[in-house]
Amino acid sequence: MNTSAAKKLEIVKELSNIPENKLDQVKTYIKSLLPESKATVKKNRSLKGIWKDKGFERITDLEAELEEVRRHMNESILKRKI
Repeated sequence: MNTSAAKKLEIVKELSNIPENKLDQVKTYIKSLLPESKATVKKNRSLKGIWKDKGFERITDLEAELEEVRRHMNESILKRKI
């Protein structure tokens, strides 16, 4: 587990020990930290159309073609001598 995930788990664990009357203060503090970190978060971009005009339009039965490629790769892997 990376250190960031471990730290987050530790924080969540500690949050369960905070008295109920202090939870609003904690929430306010966390919200005050978020705008600083939002600048580094990348926005999701759409991947719609990335395969357009790449040649897949010429494949009449894409599912069958993928199945054939998978079968061939499976046979190739099984034939390898390790």
